[in-house]
Amino acid sequence: MPGKLFPIGGPVAEEDIVDREDFITSLVTRLSEGQSVMLYGPRRIGKTSLAHEVLRQLKVKGFYIASVDLFRLSSKRDLAVALINACLENRTGIRKTIDAWKDRTKTIVGTAKLAIKLQDLELDLGLSQGEQSDEALLDYALNLPGVLAKRDKKPVVILFDEFQDASRVAGTEIYKKMRSYFQNQEDVAYLFLGSKEGMMKTLFADKKEAFYRFATILPIPSIPETAWAEYIAKKFRTRGIISTPEAIKEITRKTGGHPQDTMVVCSELYYALLEAGQNTISLEIVSLGYDRALLTLAPIYDQLLDDLNLSFTGRQVLKRIATGTSIYSIKNANPNEIKRTIDHLLAKTVIEKKGRGSYTFVEPMFRDYVLREFF
Repeated sequence: MPGKLFPIGGPVAEEDIVDREDFITSLVTRLSEGQSVMLYGPRRIGKTSLAHEVLRQLKVKGFYIASVDLFRLSSKRDLAVALINACLENRTGIRKTIDAWKDRTKTIVGTAKLAIKLQDLELDLGLSQGEQSDEALLDYALNLPGVLAKRDKKPVVILFDEFQDASRVAGTEIYKKMRSYFQNQEDVAYLFLGSKEGMMKTLFADKKEAFYRFATILPIPSIPETAWAEYIAKKFRTRGIISTPEAIKEITRKTGGHPQDTMVVCSELYYALLEAGQNTISLEIVSLGYDRALLTLAPIYDQLLDDLNLSFTGRQVLKRIATGTSIYSIKNANPNEIKRTIDHLLAKTVIEKKGRGSYTFVEPMFRDYVLREFF
């Protein structure tokens, strides 16, 4: 059974990362040289897929790598255990090293091998009985990358995904604590990702923040239409599907080249072809696939609207931007509230500024959803 033609719903494989080779090479080079990096870009733009490919290439080059997704964690202890497990997997090949260490009485042979691999890391200071305090365990975890790099003479790269969630997981002082450890570590570099672009920029660009100037801040470049066209046509050809330049151009025009949205539209288009028993992409099929994709994305867009928590005036502003009409001509609307809404939408990376008083949606499909939802 063949795999999915167009991957959606998570990090994608190397062959499905479109036109990122030069950017990935730049990231690998920077991290290899010990430079920490913070990546930013619009939501659902493929940051995690990029980062995982960077880690894969670094591992091939002989680096220790570790990945921690803060979105999935809820406490200091969760953070500590996740980081320790991710780091020690490089030595042991075991994803949940701490659990295995706690269970060492169950299988003498297996845990003897584990003990040898971990014997110089002082891991049994109460850990097996759960006696370590959360704070002590977190200190151990944050110090561990530097210890591993030094003792194993291996460069280390750590990925923190949804980094802005660290304060939710471990309190507002966590960034100061992290910085105090990270800045003194040799042969360790960090790659930071986050879906809340405004918060991430503040963390790394505001003089008041602990991570100010700790990492190089890099935007994720957009994908050229020509690269998308080549990728889409090639993928369809693998299933014997014929496409025309006009049809593919219509796909990228409708999605704006947004990575995940483009994949969703192409996927729905593919299934529409299968259901219709056709093997040629027409403009009508593109329109059908697009409408189906909007339906599948509706729950995501509903959640985004809920998260924006816009007032009545705020929703009017969103509608005006979607239709391209004057923002400040909303009847009985307070200009200050309109300005606050614009700033809020910019901070959430829902819109971007085109010119004086002119804005556009970062994600064209969300604009179309707003138009269909409100009219």
